[in-house]
Amino acid sequence: MSNSKSTERPEDREIEQILKDPILLRKLSDRVYELFVEDLQNQRDRQPNNWSK
Repeated sequence: MSNSKSTERPEDREIEQILKDPILLRKLSDRVYELFVEDLQNQRDRQPNNWSK
């Protein structure tokens, strides 16, 4: 990351760890996908007529 040490946020270290660890990266991407699917399903539930065209 391009942040200097003085402006580094606590979550920056976690992000670096995730990007370096394939297992953590996979877990994160799986979770993002689950949230995406859940959100898409919620959108369909709110507007069922628009999705059936």
